[in-house]
Amino acid sequence: MTRRILQILFPLLIVGVGVSASLWLVNNKKQVQRVPREKFKPHIETVEVVIGDFQPIINAQGTVTPHTVIGLSPEISGRIIFVSPKLVVGGLFEEDEVLVQVDPQDYKLALEQAKAEINSAQSLVTNALAQLSSAAAQKAQSEARIMREEAEAQAARAEWVLLGKKSDPPDLLVRIPQINEAKAGITSAIAKSSAAHAQIQSAKALVKAAEATRELAELNEKRCVIKAPFRGRVQSHHVGVGQIVSRASVLAQLQSIDYAEIRLPLPMDEFRHLQIANAYRGGTSITNGPSVTLTANGNQWVGRIVRSEGEIQARTQMMAVVAQVGQPYSDGRTALSFGQFVSAAIQGRKFTDIAVLPAAVLRDGELVYVLDGEKLFARKVTVLWSSRKQIAIASGLKNGEWVCTSSLDSYVEGMEVTAIQKGSDE
Repeated sequence: MTRRILQILFPLLIVGVGVSASLWLVNNKKQVQRVPREKFKPHIETVEVVIGDFQPIINAQGTVTPHTVIGLSPEISGRIIFVSPKLVVGGLFEEDEVLVQVDPQDYKLALEQAKAEINSAQSLVTNALAQLSSAAAQKAQSEARIMREEAEAQAARAEWVLLGKKSDPPDLLVRIPQINEAKAGITSAIAKSSAAHAQIQSAKALVKAAEATRELAELNEKRCVIKAPFRGRVQSHHVGVGQIVSRASVLAQLQSIDYAEIRLPLPMDEFRHLQIANAYRGGTSITNGPSVTLTANGNQWVGRIVRSEGEIQARTQMMAVVAQVGQPYSDGRTALSFGQFVSAAIQGRKFTDIAVLPAAVLRDGELVYVLDGEKLFARKVTVLWSSRKQIAIASGLKNGEWVCTSSLDSYVEGMEVTAIQKGSDE
C-alpha cells in the first residue's frame, strides 16, 4: 500500500517542483538593454580627378629590316681578278668603293679596234671629200671650156658669113665636137659629185657606228670595275678571284645602311591616336612624323614614324606603320642589327582637357563611381584611350572630383562609404 502511495505522490512532487521553479524564473528574469546598431559603411579608396593635357604612348613590336636589298651583278662577262676584303658576310663598305674587278684586257682590245675603225671611216670621208672637190673642179673646167668654145664658134660663124658662104659652116669650124665634149665633162663631173656625196654619207655612217662601238668599248672597260652603289653591308657573297662571271651572275647581296626600317602593326583604335593625316597614308613619307623609341636587350634607339602602309590587314584588322632609324650601324653606339626584334614606344597626338586615371576606376566599360559627400553615384563617361594601367577620359568628370578605385562586392546607387583619398599620381 505504501508503495502504491509513493508511485502516485512522487510524480506529483516533481511536477510541483517544476512549476515552482518556472514561477521563480519568471518573477526574477533580468531586463536586457537594447544596444543601437551602427550602419555598415564599406571602406573604399578614391583618387582625385585632375583635368589637363594628355599624350598617349602607343606600344608595338617589330623586326628591324634594311630599306633596300639588292643583288650585285656585273654588266659584262669576264674573269674576276680582284675581290675587296670587305666583300664578306657582315662587311661594311662605303658608296663608290671598289668591290669587284673583272679582267679588262678583252675590252681594252675592243676599244683599240673601235678607234681603228673610226680612223678608217674618217679616211673614207676624207677620200670622198677629195672626190667631191675633184668633181667640182672638173665641172668648173668643163663649164669654162664651153664658154670658150661657144665664143670661138660665134666668131667662126661671123667670119663664115663675111666670106659670103651660103651653106652652114662645118661642125668642126663652129666647135660643136669640142662643146659636146665639154658638156660630157660636166655630166661626168655631176655623176662623180653624186657618187662622192653618197660615199660621204656612207663614210659618216661608218664613223658614227665606229664611234658607238668605241663608246660601248669604253663603257665596258669602265664596267670592269664594279663599285658599291650605296653605303651598305654585305648580307651574302658568291664570288672569288679567278671565277668566270656573266651578266646573269649574282656576286653578292647588299643591304643599304643609311637607315633601317621597322614595320609596326597597330590596332585601329590605337592607330587613330597617331599624328598622321590622311594625306600621309599609303606609302607617302612623313617629314615630321611621331617620335618612336625602340628598345632591345637594354639598348635604346630613337627614330620617327615615316609612313603608314595605308591598308588594313583583313585577318588581324590592324594598320602597319613604318619607323625609320638613321645610321643603324653607326660607329660609337650599339648597332641596330637587321633582323633584331624590338619593342617600340610611339608618341601619340596631344589632347587637352583630359582626365588620366587608374584603369581600376572604370566599371562596365563606361561608368565610374563618383564620391559625393559620403555617398557613391555611378556616372557615364567617354573613354578616349585605355591601357592595362591607365585610362584617359574625355568627358563626364570635373576637375577636383573624387572617384572610387576599389573593387566592390556589391553596389547600390547612393550607398554610403568611408573614403580613403589618394593623389591622382599614386
